[in-house]
Amino acid sequence: MDEDGDDRVKLGYLEKFSLDIFEFLGAYVFSEKGKNCLLASNGCTMFVSDELMKRLKNHKLDDAFMIKLVQHGLAYVPGKNLFYSGKEIEIHYFIIDLTKRCNFDCIYCFRKLDDHTVMKRNTLMDVLRYIERYCNKKGLKNIGIQLWGGEPALAMKEIEYVVQYFDDKEIEVSFDIETNGSLVTKEIALKWKQWGIHVGVSIDGPPRIQNIQRPLVEGGASSDAVERGICNLQKYYKAPFGGIVVVTKYNYRHVREMLDYFIYKLHLHALKFNIVRDNRNALDDRLGLEEEEVAWFANELMDYLEAFYMLGANFTEGNIDIRIRNLLERSKVSCCLSNGCQGGKCIISIDRNGDIFPCEMIDFQEEKIGSIYENEQLEDQIKKSISDHLFFKPKKDEECQKCPWWCYCGGGCSSRNRYAGRDGCIDKVECKLNKTIYPRLIEAILNGKIKLGD
Repeated sequence: MDEDGDDRVKLGYLEKFSLDIFEFLGAYVFSEKGKNCLLASNGCTMFVSDELMKRLKNHKLDDAFMIKLVQHGLAYVPGKNLFYSGKEIEIHYFIIDLTKRCNFDCIYCFRKLDDHTVMKRNTLMDVLRYIERYCNKKGLKNIGIQLWGGEPALAMKEIEYVVQYFDDKEIEVSFDIETNGSLVTKEIALKWKQWGIHVGVSIDGPPRIQNIQRPLVEGGASSDAVERGICNLQKYYKAPFGGIVVVTKYNYRHVREMLDYFIYKLHLHALKFNIVRDNRNALDDRLGLEEEEVAWFANELMDYLEAFYMLGANFTEGNIDIRIRNLLERSKVSCCLSNGCQGGKCIISIDRNGDIFPCEMIDFQEEKIGSIYENEQLEDQIKKSISDHLFFKPKKDEECQKCPWWCYCGGGCSSRNRYAGRDGCIDKVECKLNKTIYPRLIEAILNGKIKLGD
């Protein structure tokens, strides 16, 4: 199917063509057992039978078929283009760096945790007012705010202040916290639930793996405390909450062991595996995976979950779930994986001085976009940064020109590249994940293992 030799389904390409005012935009074609998936360069898909595929190839389209193609974003008729790609710059997700305090000493941590302070109350108030003014000016009624660290549980007063600030505002805020879980008592779990906070727990596997990768800052094992924290969260969060697993040289070959632990021991229903990023702050700089190791990991993950789903079990893995939704919904649910990296264009972070950065770039002062204290409009600050900041340097390679997944990937993670000093290069990790996961998902859809209505 691609240069890696995956021939599970046949891959072809159907060139663009016009019929009067109707214009077919061109599409990659994946075929298997009488079914076909059309994938346009904008990421829109449509699944058709061999009969309809033959009509499309022969340009024998009736009105109903042409309307469907337009509705699915694979064709264009003047005044009837229903696919909307959104504004290039409009921030709707804000990361607030509440604290650099942390009780863990993770071997791969990319943050420079060089002090133990929290954001001053006056600065925090200014940050929230800035976000509110921006939303009012742009007419935004729904935004996301991540309460970030360090370990957010060490900034409970600041978290409460942020939540209460928006209580009487006409802005619907989705609050997110990613915690190491070790400090989450029943009282904290109850408060976070009452405050409407979406919680994710960072955990890297069963105790022997967790304790290698995520030891306590004073030394020693963290796994028991994390398990207690998860139990406390489960007491109040009846709906499934998720988590993040960092995949390194130490644990990538233990996919099945990790999933067994998460599913059967901890009873988790949602997780996302993140491949470790090389970075200058990590205690161990030999943690990254080679491309073939990334592919091996992704295939093991897919194999396990395919077997697990056949049992009718309920578990969601973020990399797979987002890619399924990209194919079936084109919902752009992820600012990282659905339309290329949108760091600095739909997501920014704000540090404890009120300085603004794209995505998680707070520890790179040279990537500073601006400040909440500047009079210049945020979009104008961002546009200036795009022209001269390494974070925004375009990423492309010759192989991208014929890659079906470019529409979703856009070259991959700018943050990963920035930490590794590969600015302007494509993110090979994301590239390999896409080339491994997407073909298998399309095969599963064409074979009926993933239902179009799911």
